[in-house]
Amino acid sequence: MIQNPLKRILVVDDEPMIVSLLSTILREKGWDVSEARSGTDGIDQLDRVRFDVILTDLVMPGDSGIDLLRAAKEIHPDIEVILMTGYANADTAIEAMRNGAFHYIMKPLKTEEVLHLVEKAYSQRQLQRENKFLKSEIRAAHHVQSIVGDSKPILGLIATLQGIAGVDSPVLLVGERGTGRGFFARIVHFHSRRSGELCVPVYCEGVPEETLVAALFGTPGSIEDKTSVPHSGKMELANHGTLYLADFAEAGRGVLERIHRVIAEKTIIPDGGTGPITLDVRLIASSAVTAEELARRGNVPPTLLKALEPGIVRIPALREHLEDIPLLLHHFLQEANRERKKSLHGFTSSALSALEAYNWPGNVRELRGLVQAISGKKKQGTMIDATEIPPEILYRNLRRHSSQ
Repeated sequence: MIQNPLKRILVVDDEPMIVSLLSTILREKGWDVSEARSGTDGIDQLDRVRFDVILTDLVMPGDSGIDLLRAAKEIHPDIEVILMTGYANADTAIEAMRNGAFHYIMKPLKTEEVLHLVEKAYSQRQLQRENKFLKSEIRAAHHVQSIVGDSKPILGLIATLQGIAGVDSPVLLVGERGTGRGFFARIVHFHSRRSGELCVPVYCEGVPEETLVAALFGTPGSIEDKTSVPHSGKMELANHGTLYLADFAEAGRGVLERIHRVIAEKTIIPDGGTGPITLDVRLIASSAVTAEELARRGNVPPTLLKALEPGIVRIPALREHLEDIPLLLHHFLQEANRERKKSLHGFTSSALSALEAYNWPGNVRELRGLVQAISGKKKQGTMIDATEIPPEILYRNLRRHSSQ
């Protein structure tokens, strides 16, 4: 049976027979069930798996059902929690609802009542997701406005990103380090039909293959260690949303082949899982080198490169749109002022001239870092002057002008 990984439930009770019975019933109804024998075990699982509903006993040794409820709402506020108890009273109900419980149910349990409440809780969860999607439409407009610049290269980039966001095919963002590839990946996500779901980043550079595989595809629980539980991978976390692979070519050919196969076939068998589950993920990859260079190096499967080819977007280096530097400086200074609760008044003409003449090998990231560093040392109500710009920038400018 193919399961929907978004329909996930955690069943928690210190009585193994109850957990076993509930798990069997729920799996027959298509739920992906995880089990816990204590509130503490349940809390531990919250960091590993993203649940839609939690069905938990109220009174257990150690952490109680209320403790689990509070932890769940703190980590994932949209999880719906149903409490089971044989000792319900008015105070119990009030405390449960005050802490955000969806409902509570009396023991002994009735199968139909449990299933009805669980499905109702899931419907409430889905409604919250739909509301989140509508709000994301507003966020999307805000995010594109946060692209700073009015030069021809930046306006062209904005138009390309908006166009490609509406298509559901894979994207490859090509740009030098520091050009904001991760930022533009989020722009694409927030302008897509998937904007109500997660954009899950995975950073591939310098990560051992074994670690990367575990992060992407999850890890099974240990058969020997009964307290061990499986970890969901980031590919499952990105279901119905976007998976962003930063410096994707560094992942290794074997890992990339597996990623491409999962996205193309829209199914995944998690490591240690019992069967395939459906998966609908959009891939956004980024690279500091061109697709042609990636093909020459041979560490990216040709089939994946071909799938990415229609969605290649080139992000210009800062030296290609130096006319945007005054706008960027203003934006980053306003950002620094808000963070540090300062009121710096801008840049002197000599500072602007020096910064506009530099070729910025570290791109926008280097420019932002410079503004953050200088503004942190400035007094309230002052302006940033050329004398405060690092000598290596001024020296490079002088050397550049002397050679012309």
